[in-house]
Amino acid sequence: KLISYLDMKKTILIPENINGITLGQYQKYLSVSVGIEGEFLNQRAIETLCSVPFGDVVNMAHKDVRDITNKLSRILADETSFSPTFEVEGEKFGFIPDLEAMTSGEYADLSAYITKPEDMHLAMAVMFRPIIREYDGKYSILEYSGTQELGSLMKFMPLGAALGAMVFFWDLAKDLVSATQHFIKREVTKDQVQEQEDLLRNGDFIKISTHLQKEILQNSAKLQS
Repeated sequence: KLISYLDMKKTILIPENINGITLGQYQKYLSVSVGIEGEFLNQRAIETLCSVPFGDVVNMAHKDVRDITNKLSRILADETSFSPTFEVEGEKFGFIPDLEAMTSGEYADLSAYITKPEDMHLAMAVMFRPIIREYDGKYSILEYSGTQELGSLMKFMPLGAALGAMVFFWDLAKDLVSATQHFIKREVTKDQVQEQEDLLRNGDFIKISTHLQKEILQNSAKLQS
């Protein structure tokens, strides 16, 4: 649901909650907001999170920019909850039902993409895939075949669903570390085992699972009133 905001005889649609923002919109905001603050940051927030041409934003009244960015700041600071499913363009996606059954390919791709906000849509294409069957409150998802086909589509997923998945992943991180160490000792080479164990021992895999949420909180705090 969006809130309509009338300014300069134009309607600006403001997200009512975090699921009114797409992951792709937030990634764009992170990209254009590097190294800026104050009014310019506020302008970029409205441009990217409300899909308003920048030329229109700079012609808005300062009080209106402040009002909208205050709303956006509160939205981004809201806590998110995990939802194992969501819909994008009429297609239902589901979270990996069994993380311990994650394949080596899934693990390698997720490890590579989850560290960078600009690659979060690719990480989500590993975590979530189209549901092909639902039964007794459970579901099966499409077999993993890389992120090329679904990566771009994940930019349109609700931001709240992406953050909720990250928080859920963090909550399961200790169990996942144990399961993954056991898995990679069976499935990959000695050098790869050592590399992955070093990563897990340093806590990096746990830390990166909340990286995007920290980015949101930091950028939300930067929005100037």
